[in-house]
Amino acid sequence: MSLLDDYADYQSSAQHHQQNGAQSSAAAFSSQPQDGLALDVNEFDTDGYIATTLEAEDAPVFSLDTVQFRVPNKIISLAVSNDILVLVIEGAKVLRIKLQEAHSIAEASVPVNPTSLRACNVFLDPSGRHLLLSTPQGESFYYYEGWDAAKPLSRFKNMEVTAVAWNSSAWSSATSSTRTILLGTHDGKVYETELRPGSEKAKRSDIAVHCVAELPVRERVTGLAMEAFPARRKHHLVLITTGTRMYQIVGAADLESQTGDKSAVFEAMLRNGLTNPNFQEIPGMPGPGALTVHHRETRAGSRAQIVATDFAWLTSMGVFFGRLTFGAQEAGDSVVENAALIPYPAPSSSTDISSTEQPSSLSLTEFHILLQYSDRVCALNMLNSKVAYEQTIGSSDETLQGLTVDETKHTCWLYSPANIYELVVTDEDRDVWGIYLSRHQFDMALEHCYNDMQRDMVLRAQAEHLFAAEDYVQSAECFARTSVNFEEVVLRFMEKKDNMVLRSYLVAKLKTLRKQDHTQITLLVMWLVEIYLSIIGDIEAKLASAGMAIASSSVTQMNTTAEPSSSSSSASNNSSESVLSVKAAYNREKSDMQKELHALVEEHKQAVDPKTTYQLAESHGRRDFWLFYASLCGDYERIVEYWMEKEECVRAIEVLGHYGTPEMFYKYSPALMSAEPVALVDVLMRQPKLTPNKLIPAFMRYGHEPSGGANQSIRYLRFCIQKQMCRDPVVYNYYLTLLVKESDTDDESELMSFLTTYGKDMLYDPDYALRMCKRFRRIQSCVHLYSLLRLYEDAVELALKQGDIELAQIHAERPDDDKLCKRLWLKIAQHMIQAKQPASEVMELVRRSDRLGVEDILPFFPDFTRVDDFKDDICVALEDYELQIQDLRGEMDEATRTAEAMQRDMSSLKNRFAILSTKETCQ
Repeated sequence: MSLLDDYADYQSSAQHHQQNGAQSSAAAFSSQPQDGLALDVNEFDTDGYIATTLEAEDAPVFSLDTVQFRVPNKIISLAVSNDILVLVIEGAKVLRIKLQEAHSIAEASVPVNPTSLRACNVFLDPSGRHLLLSTPQGESFYYYEGWDAAKPLSRFKNMEVTAVAWNSSAWSSATSSTRTILLGTHDGKVYETELRPGSEKAKRSDIAVHCVAELPVRERVTGLAMEAFPARRKHHLVLITTGTRMYQIVGAADLESQTGDKSAVFEAMLRNGLTNPNFQEIPGMPGPGALTVHHRETRAGSRAQIVATDFAWLTSMGVFFGRLTFGAQEAGDSVVENAALIPYPAPSSSTDISSTEQPSSLSLTEFHILLQYSDRVCALNMLNSKVAYEQTIGSSDETLQGLTVDETKHTCWLYSPANIYELVVTDEDRDVWGIYLSRHQFDMALEHCYNDMQRDMVLRAQAEHLFAAEDYVQSAECFARTSVNFEEVVLRFMEKKDNMVLRSYLVAKLKTLRKQDHTQITLLVMWLVEIYLSIIGDIEAKLASAGMAIASSSVTQMNTTAEPSSSSSSASNNSSESVLSVKAAYNREKSDMQKELHALVEEHKQAVDPKTTYQLAESHGRRDFWLFYASLCGDYERIVEYWMEKEECVRAIEVLGHYGTPEMFYKYSPALMSAEPVALVDVLMRQPKLTPNKLIPAFMRYGHEPSGGANQSIRYLRFCIQKQMCRDPVVYNYYLTLLVKESDTDDESELMSFLTTYGKDMLYDPDYALRMCKRFRRIQSCVHLYSLLRLYEDAVELALKQGDIELAQIHAERPDDDKLCKRLWLKIAQHMIQAKQPASEVMELVRRSDRLGVEDILPFFPDFTRVDDFKDDICVALEDYELQIQDLRGEMDEATRTAEAMQRDMSSLKNRFAILSTKETCQ
């Protein structure tokens, strides 16, 4: 059983049935198989194809139905256009019937003797509104819809109109005019006119007509067509046919600028074209000469337009049929392509083999040529020229008089003097696919397939044809769209040992799978990944060989230079250029394969198995694809590990910088910090979501060498503290530790700056800081920390111990307790005296402190110290004391006087009185 058949059903059945028109219960149909198709189908059946045949319930392609309408009199002529059927019957009557409203019949008269009108030519414009009648006696009449009677055309005297070329620009126009049209006559002339209804009350129509051309050989004009070039609206083609010739005239004619009775617009074009005519001549006796042109609707952007595509011309030897191709043709050029003369088919019911009856009229459908004989109608297939349908009318004494096709509604009509027939066409392209298939025109066959079985047959035939022609890539793409067993096709292509072929098949097969076929998609995608990797490896091997060839060519060229020879040098240069071009081609092929591989994995990302993909990439040594897939999956941790295994730490850091998560930074920073500290810290400083204390293990493994520049750990932590405003004590303590270790005994400026700035808020542990500073003998920092811990005496003692008098003085002023400050200053002075520093310096200290006097330090001096060194200071001190005594004496005298005054006041209060009146009120 097929590997893919377990999961998917690749066949769907759809029947296309299109019914068009009424069907006659009495109609008989005989299906004629196409010879080439029958052979192919039988061959396909032996290979397991499902044959498609016409089902019993399907309608035949052609069926001839008799229209149930009782004609009042014998039919002279009939025309149909735009669902309007017009009959000219004996008695000089015109019947106008709207086929959608068959009960509504308009009757009009022709102003001639009723008994004299036995034959006439009838021309109905594509809109179905304008009718032109012309008799063999040279009388012409014009009838417009709604009139009660046709009007004689006074200017058309002695002119039998035998053909009319209608203006295609008026087909869908809302105007009442036909615009410019061309008329062909019995005497080989071409006229130009424009039919307008004018006033209905007028008895005659005074429509102008201009003779614009005359054929070189005076023959009856049997057919006339006027077609505009689709892309060049002012450029036109005019086809004129007679019994023996068909003229092609190409030129410019501006139909927009000339209307009414002005000068004829086709005159110059036709006269020039017929001066040196381009024509096709059929030798022998003149034939019927009828001309018909088939039109198809095409779209140019959003605009639809009617374009002539095929033509057919009745000759004495058969139907001259071809395609009309409009391009850049100019005057004298031909627009006819693939023209062929199809002999008239012999009637199937005739016993007289020598019967040479020619059809009297013809019409074209999309794929068939309809021929009308006196007693039957026949349909020839345009593609293979075979008879697709033939039907004899029921009565032996009845004679068919004409055949017409309504190109607007795509209906076909025949008539005899007594009856009207409709040739119903149903799905006429039903068997076209088989004809194209027998010709190996597979694209056209696919375009006309009706169901999946037919498409499968065409695709299988195309695949086998391409396989036989050794076009394996195209064959693989076709096989992928068929229902052929998957394993069977794969084995056939594997026998060819060409990965490109197998790749084409698998890629095409993958496109046919449904989204829910997860298992099959995964299998095909993984197989394709392996194939692509193999192809890329093969291309690289070819590139290596090309490189060796270039190197060999260079050596040869050097040898040639040593021994000059113009021929050998030229050959060597040509060889080098050839190898370089081959190498460039290989590089392009490799790039294309890589792009396809990447696109495949991106499109089917969910179906790719990661483990298998990584293993395939590793086994083929495809580091670039390995990294691409990991990046596609967002597996950046694997990419970082990969680069670290390759010891390419810079690339690992780049990946972390773009796609790293905090956890990835914490995991890989220890190793990366040792290898590339500067690059890592640059990236870390761009990651605001990191927690700095989790990176401390990485910094602890970082062994900074003093000669290696700035310490990157300090750089990052400084950034965290100063820029990111980190407040984690762990970070501060570790930063302090690094500063203690990195700072110099002689320069503790950075450490002191840190201790001073962040010591107020106690963001670091001062006890721990003090221990570290003691350990590494950072004296200035220790003194600061003692002071920060309010151990001022320890701070001063340590400063004095190190002989730093100024530092001791700074910290002696920091206590808030004046007594403690004085004691610290005394300790400094005592230290200076004990250090036997000059008395002048000691006295300078006393003066600077503002807390000590000479009397405070005198006890510290030795007894044998001479007073001369500081007698001035003693005198100044004594004078100060004297002034203080005087101030105190004055204050005491003032106090005594104040006390005496108070006593006198108290004594006077004892004798003080006041007299109050009884009338006085309290206040």
